Amino acid sequence: MEKSRRIGLQEAIAALRTELIESVVAAHEERLRFEVGEITMEFQVEIERNIEASGGLKFYVVELGTSGMQKDKNVHKVVIPLKPIRADGKPILTGSDEVPE
Repeated sequence: MEKSRRIGLQEAIAALRTELIESVVAAHEERLRFEVGEITMEFQVEIERNIEASGGLKFYVVELGTSGMQKDKNVHKVVIPLKPIRADGKPILTGSDEVPE
């Protein structure tokens, strides 16, 4: 996977958070609302060791369906269950008057 196209787990989860907030706002005029339940994100990731000063590991989401994906790379499956809640700990409702911050 070329470095310029890599997507980190933080970026993927941030994109989900943005989409969820936009969905809550978009449903503002709807009469029927839903409580947002658990969301499960599943990723295929590559792990890369940083050989610079920090020496840490970095996880990158693998783009599925790309041609030429190398078979010798170590690809791992990561499943992350997330339960969105508001800052006050209450559940999120679609179309809510209070948009999560």
